[in-house]
Amino acid sequence: MAMHIHASWSEGAASMHGHLDQATRAGIDVLWWTEHDFRMAEHGYPNLVHMDGPAEQVNGVAWSWAEKREGTLASSRVLWDKAMASPGDASTPGSVRLSATSAGRDAAAARIAASAANTVSQRSLYDQTIEVDVFPAEVSPHACLAVVVTTSWRPATAGRPAGKYTLTYLVDGTQGKSRSRSGLNAVVHLPARQGRWNTLRMSPAEDIARFWPDLENRDAAMLSLTLGAVSEKERPVDGWFDLLRISRPARSADDSLRVQAAVMAGYAARFPAVRQYQGLEVSLIKPTHVNWYGPKITMPTFAKPRPVADPDPAAALAVIQMIHSTGGLASYNHPFGTGRPAELTPAGQDALRAAVAKTVLADRAMGCDILEVGYPSRGGVDLDRHSQLWDVCSRNALFLTGTGVSDDHSGQNWLGQESNFVTWAHAPSRDLDDLLAALAAGQVYFGDPARFSGVVDLLVDGAAPMGSVTTSTAATRTVRAILTGLPADGFVRVVQGTVDLAGVAKPEPGTTFTDIPASSWAKGFVDLPIDTRAPRFVRVEVRDRTGRAIALSNPVWLLRDTPNGGIPAARCVR
Repeated sequence: MAMHIHASWSEGAASMHGHLDQATRAGIDVLWWTEHDFRMAEHGYPNLVHMDGPAEQVNGVAWSWAEKREGTLASSRVLWDKAMASPGDASTPGSVRLSATSAGRDAAAARIAASAANTVSQRSLYDQTIEVDVFPAEVSPHACLAVVVTTSWRPATAGRPAGKYTLTYLVDGTQGKSRSRSGLNAVVHLPARQGRWNTLRMSPAEDIARFWPDLENRDAAMLSLTLGAVSEKERPVDGWFDLLRISRPARSADDSLRVQAAVMAGYAARFPAVRQYQGLEVSLIKPTHVNWYGPKITMPTFAKPRPVADPDPAAALAVIQMIHSTGGLASYNHPFGTGRPAELTPAGQDALRAAVAKTVLADRAMGCDILEVGYPSRGGVDLDRHSQLWDVCSRNALFLTGTGVSDDHSGQNWLGQESNFVTWAHAPSRDLDDLLAALAAGQVYFGDPARFSGVVDLLVDGAAPMGSVTTSTAATRTVRAILTGLPADGFVRVVQGTVDLAGVAKPEPGTTFTDIPASSWAKGFVDLPIDTRAPRFVRVEVRDRTGRAIALSNPVWLLRDTPNGGIPAARCVR
């Protein structure tokens, strides 16, 4: 299962098309779409930009324009002009003047590229209309004003190469609307009178459908938006832009989820090997984002008018309760943060692990069911420290199912990228109920699908499966480690820890480990005697000859009595 995937309703280059192609190639047969909730809803997104300067606040969100030059220019200018404004924007005087003259026959340009805080300048193009006012002062077929919309990356299809698709809207003095296409690039000539203000109206999703009818046009995001003055053959171009508007018809909060479901249904016939499920990443809460897996996904209510996180812990707890009330499961995502910086020093990683462990223990992971463990590196922290954070939870009878995820936003090279972990479930089918039951019970394992394609499982005393919590007063118990597909020159690390409820005062994993050669699994299993005179948890890791962890089991807990919080029903052995 690919359990944390973003496509054209989130930031990043990915399309659903690209991810489904990658899942098929990688042999991953379940994919959960976990778009950011506020991005799907475009909650608080900028929709009217006055363009009275290179930076402004729109709906309380910082919006800015960055200058770009392309090709060889004899002259160019980007001028924020307070003396010139569209009649539709007279109350907020100002516009941007773009001028360019190429130094030869080849095209050259002066452009400005849009960006916004938290990348909210990127958005789904489904049903989207873009309008901008333009004053062409000097344009011609070789000297034009341009609006360029770069859209989502897609795999090679219909004889076209893989890549991002681009729509270019030109004002060049021609008064008829015409269209042309070459490969992944399409051009629309828009009529606009010189020497006066005009409003350009663009519907990129509709144009995608016209130019590339084989594509699902609702599966497209605006990755970038640029305005420019483009010159070739030394012809001068000059003009103003003002009052950018981005809009779509008013609909219910759940409309984007319904559209996503329709797109999923359409892709199901094209990618029959991949079972798709709707999830959602609830993102405007603290201390971290939460993935929602379940049968009744709806758009949450947003506490603030702007797309910023609500720091109130009660807001996060309410989200978890809502997820559980619908029969869903909640995942505590990327516990060390969303960034992907260089790894900290070992001491720095240990300190951060301890600090995060205190937070997770203090509120019992907000009541989440799942912890994202399987990141080779995330937030400056390696996989071992992610696993150790999980062990701290296990030590404190916080029973969380560990998963491996990619949090992929690109839809390209699933197997080759560093963050490529997936999760495998011991479930009777790929039906939603069976997968949710396996996740709730901890009957899953996770790892690197480029390096491991075997099976990992645990069985306690011949009866209790991986993920189970059992009690016994026996001094010794047996955990059978069932493993196949091991690297011949690798080894299995058996990780054990005491369930001593050490609490936030001692946020350390307290584990020991034993390494056993992979050759010991010639029969497919090894029975491990476990000293249970004190309560224990046990899990295993598959490692290659370099010591890299390529697959991890979920734990089993071997307790001597029932903990104060009880044992989750899904983990009980009946």
